[in-house]
Amino acid sequence: MKKFIAIIFGLLMMSCVKEVGSLADLKSDFYELQNRLIRMNDTLIVNFNAYQDRIDSVALLLNGKRIQNYTLLDSLNSTLGLNQLEINVYTSEGRINGKTKLPVLSSIPETPVEFEVIKEYPHPKELFTQGFFFHNGLIYESAGQYKKSKLGTYRLGSTDFVQEKKLNDNIFAEGCALLNDKIYQLTYRERKVFVFDANTLELKETLQMPAELREGWGLTSDGKQLIASDGSQDLYFFDENLNFKRQIQVVGNVSIYDQINELEYIGGKIFANVWQTSYLLIINPESGRVERYYDLKDLNEANGSDDVLNGIAFYDGKLLVTGKLWSKIYELNLPD
Repeated sequence: MKKFIAIIFGLLMMSCVKEVGSLADLKSDFYELQNRLIRMNDTLIVNFNAYQDRIDSVALLLNGKRIQNYTLLDSLNSTLGLNQLEINVYTSEGRINGKTKLPVLSSIPETPVEFEVIKEYPHPKELFTQGFFFHNGLIYESAGQYKKSKLGTYRLGSTDFVQEKKLNDNIFAEGCALLNDKIYQLTYRERKVFVFDANTLELKETLQMPAELREGWGLTSDGKQLIASDGSQDLYFFDENLNFKRQIQVVGNVSIYDQINELEYIGGKIFANVWQTSYLLIINPESGRVERYYDLKDLNEANGSDDVLNGIAFYDGKLLVTGKLWSKIYELNLPD
């Protein structure tokens, strides 16, 4: 009972600590951490460049867990990407509190893939490519834009549709993926996910987009779950009923990548386009670390801000890429 009373008294004392001043008063570099290149396996150091004699103690919380100043960042206390960092500095006058986001980058640089164009195929140029994969001898493609959105299939080398499912004019279609003989198709801002029969393209049901996604962008599957992007640095994992499982951030050696778009799961890795760039990233699905990348600027058919690289498919041990309103599909080698 005495121990319980002591704990309650301690909590009351902490809650009654007077808030005084700011970290700037102590010349701390705490808020500068968000702009530094801090990497996994670096040591987290918060400096105080003046008035050290005023400080009684410093308490740090990283993602809600207590750590010490001069802590080595590792997978046990931090994640790649943005982490929540809080500091409490106790002085004789009271407490000074601060909160910031701590970006943690990969300690291993991502490396470029050497590739060649093995073959070129025609691509239906009217398609504003949002989702793109190969299955059972057919290309499955989700095309976007209002009044033009559809889901269609065609044979590689042809631009004639085998099947075509047009959507309502008020729908902007986004990424699509195959899971358990069903095709899931995201919508941009309509908060709907359409589920089609993979063989007939018959609409089986319409699901509510998970709340975790701010918008619908890219979608793929590892055969067990769906993986989605929403234009941020995050990738989200869901089961076939769209129940949220987990998420990762896409992170390299010098930056956190955002605007992650079309996705494809190949050989245990996530391949992803970065919107309005020529980069195709290869991402570790457990940590979010960008391991390798393609720079496809020489294939770019873009004439404006919209017709950008955005289509990745696995085909016969190789890679197919295309873009919005592009006239060609390019077959490339996968990394060694």
